[in-house]
Amino acid sequence: MNYTSMKGNLLMSWRFLFISLLIFAGLATWGGIQAGEWLIAHTPTTANIPNVSEFDPPPQVDQFGRPVLRQPQQPLMSGAQGIPEMPVGIDWAIEPSQKSDILTASSSQYNPNVTIGTAIGRIDAAPIQGAPINRPTQASGSSGGGYAWEPAFHREVAHCRTLGFFDRPTCLGKVREQYCGANNAWGKVKDCPPR
Repeated sequence: MNYTSMKGNLLMSWRFLFISLLIFAGLATWGGIQAGEWLIAHTPTTANIPNVSEFDPPPQVDQFGRPVLRQPQQPLMSGAQGIPEMPVGIDWAIEPSQKSDILTASSSQYNPNVTIGTAIGRIDAAPIQGAPINRPTQASGSSGGGYAWEPAFHREVAHCRTLGFFDRPTCLGKVREQYCGANNAWGKVKDCPPR
């Protein structure tokens, strides 16, 4: 066998393979279309519902013709399963005699000069003595104008720097937020970068 005859046989086999694939694709498409049309022509006309016969009563429907479904059981507050009871309707209407009582009671109790404490009657009307809010103060014995919380901050930052590669950023972020954010020290203290 020479080279040209081998080349011709090889090309013939690829052509044959390509043509046969096209034929099979066409047959599969035609067969799928025929099967789809047969399925559409032979669809069931009624639903295959088990345990339902023609002698059963028709299902309940609402005023719009939709079937009424029973409410499923739910877990109740007692821990049992069941259908919760409908809440009792409350009559929110106010009778005229109650209305006059409410208006006179509310007008007689209103006095803009009375403090909340005397109006409630539970606490004294004495003014509330509050403690001043403590702001972060500078440590008296430290040099360089540092804050009292700064040594604890630097200890925790040093601890964070000993952690692994993935835990270090999270730890540093939490410590900075705890100390720098709470003391408004962003950009003012070492290891508190400006925001």
